[in-house]
Amino acid sequence: MKFINAVIITIGFLFFFNTVAQAQLATNKQAPDFVLPDINGNDFQLSKKTGEKLILINFWATWCAPCLDEMKAMIPIYEKYKDQGFEVVSISVDDNKTAGRVPSFVNTRKYPFIILQDINNEVMKLYQTTVPPYTAIIDTEGKIIYSHTGYRKGDEVKLDDFIRLYFMNKTHEAK
Repeated sequence: MKFINAVIITIGFLFFFNTVAQAQLATNKQAPDFVLPDINGNDFQLSKKTGEKLILINFWATWCAPCLDEMKAMIPIYEKYKDQGFEVVSISVDDNKTAGRVPSFVNTRKYPFIILQDINNEVMKLYQTTVPPYTAIIDTEGKIIYSHTGYRKGDEVKLDDFIRLYFMNKTHEAK
C-alpha cells in the first residue's frame, strides 16, 4: 500500500511540475510587495497576507472580456479552496475613466474576492506585465510559484490542478 501511495504521489509531483513548467513560471521569484486600496477605500498590503495563505493575484479590467470570463471561472476554484488557506486578490487596472464603475460592477456580479484598484498600473508594472488578464500565485513564503498571461476556456482546469496539487503537497509534507 505504501508503494502505491508513493507511486501516486510521484505521479502527482511529476504532473505538478509539468503543469508548472507549462505555465510562465517565475522560478521562485519573491513577489513584489504593494499597497493598494480596495473598493471600499481600505488599504491592502500584500506582505501582511503572505505567510497566511496561498494567494492568487489576478489583474483584470471591466472592459476586458477574457478577464471577465476568467473571473467567473475562478469563483468555483475560490469556493473549493478558501477553507484550505486560499485567497484570491483581484486587481482592477481600470483607469480614471472607468475605475468609478468597478465597485458596482463587482457587487452586481457578486465576486467573493478581495478587489483592489491599480488605477495607474503601478503594481501591474511591478509584476512585469502589461496586459490583463494576468494571474500569479504566491506561496506562503511570498514567492511567485505560477504565472500566466491571458485566458482561454480550460485554463481554469489547469489552475485548479495546480492549486489542488499544491495543497496535496503541503498535506504530504505535514505528515
